[in-house]
Amino acid sequence: MKFICFNTMTEKGLTKKVNEFLQENQYIEIIKFDYEVGTSGYGVGILYNETKSM
Repeated sequence: MKFICFNTMTEKGLTKKVNEFLQENQYIEIIKFDYEVGTSGYGVGILYNETKSM
């Protein structure tokens, strides 16, 4: 299992970073996806397994 965390000041920036990660890693199995909003920005944590490409 692997974990990656994204933090940005804007929701639009967070969406861009997460979408880029998912496009570059199309063959992962997402175990858990957490979204948080705080006073200093937005964050996403993704816990995933790498799978073999098809």
